[in-house]
Amino acid sequence: MKARRYIFGAAILAIGTLSLSAQNVNTSVTPGNAPVITAYSPSTDVYTSETIIPEKKPVPYSYIRESDVMWAKDIWRTIDLRHRQNMPLRYPLEGNMSDGERYSLFGLLMEGIKTEEITPYEFNPIVGWKDPFAKVTNLEEIYRLSGGDSIYDNDGNFEKVGQGMSNVMQFQVQEQWYFDKQHSTMKVRIVALAPVYYERYDEFNQPLPSPRLQIPFVVHFPQCRRLFATHSIYNPNNDAQSASFDDLFMQRRFSSTIIAESNVFGNRLLTDYKLGQDVLIEAERIKNDLFIMEHDLWEY
Repeated sequence: MKARRYIFGAAILAIGTLSLSAQNVNTSVTPGNAPVITAYSPSTDVYTSETIIPEKKPVPYSYIRESDVMWAKDIWRTIDLRHRQNMPLRYPLEGNMSDGERYSLFGLLMEGIKTEEITPYEFNPIVGWKDPFAKVTNLEEIYRLSGGDSIYDNDGNFEKVGQGMSNVMQFQVQEQWYFDKQHSTMKVRIVALAPVYYERYDEFNQPLPSPRLQIPFVVHFPQCRRLFATHSIYNPNNDAQSASFDDLFMQRRFSSTIIAESNVFGNRLLTDYKLGQDVLIEAERIKNDLFIMEHDLWEY
């Protein structure tokens, strides 16, 4: 009898406790009222990407002693954005994507120039690549050379440009190859970078016999590295592995063709003394000479 009393009392106590706790439940929905909706911003990402961030810094260059450089040569290349491997440098064609995280290479350079993080230099066709950093240029001059329509404010100050340079399909790169005897390795560093576009009409709006190559500005590549390191390129093979513009250039993940090498004739282009398919054959010869030089200078 005592056991039944204890069980009955415990059951009554449990029921009373549950009823009291049920009355104290806090809920955001009350009878007769609409549910409370808080601010919510959905995202298409299932995780937070922390690889390419605004605070990311490029890997600094290692110090080079002059006595360690046994051999060096300047090489100029053309990066054709129409090549499949270089597609990440070409798109988006206008503006940006992913809330300003993705730019084309040319678009990112222009943004850097607008924010004065990158200094553009005027390319003088007479001097060419012998002294690409001789004179600083500005946005107004860049747009003027491109044939765009400059727009001015009420005070006569340059504001923006209407059109121009939408057909940038190539970049020219100046780089220096050198052999480091301290580590017995051939290394390369990019020195300068310049967009290339072709004029098809003269100043009188008449078609030219052949497109005319134009270089609106030149930038110092080491100065661009911080901006390149904080902006990602599209990886066509894996969305989860983001790479930056700096990664692409430092890891040589682009396709290019040699157009000139330093020589006794004054850094002339291959097209100055070769024609047609012979230009590509000459470019391949220079590329092979770099490989042979590296092999011959190895210390076993």
